[in-house]
Amino acid sequence: MKSAKVLVIESDPWLGERFEYALKKAGFGVRSTSNAYSAMDMVDEFRPDAIVMGLLLSGAGGLSLLHELQSYTDTAGVPVIVCSATNVMLDELRPYGVERVLDSGAMKPDDLVAAVRSVLA
Repeated sequence: MKSAKVLVIESDPWLGERFEYALKKAGFGVRSTSNAYSAMDMVDEFRPDAIVMGLLLSGAGGLSLLHELQSYTDTAGVPVIVCSATNVMLDELRPYGVERVLDSGAMKPDDLVAAVRSVLA
């Protein structure tokens, strides 16, 4: 059985590495990038089944990336999990394809894995 592919978009290198490690350990195929500009190229090339991302990205920023993802039919259906230390409400981001919001300062690696599994179920 083919493992699901997850794209991690996180500007904090340490946090991005932790996300990538936890997801790979859980059996997901993972690629990562640190900014919104390269993320769109990676989405086209990697075709992820889910996206895990922060909102505070260099360049265009997380909200611009979410808007961009929703503007294309082939990426609008990809579920997004936002990991952020800022106070963000899921209802505000749901129109952008966001299905889960996790507090990056309080979450554990298992929380991220569970969230990805839940959006792919």
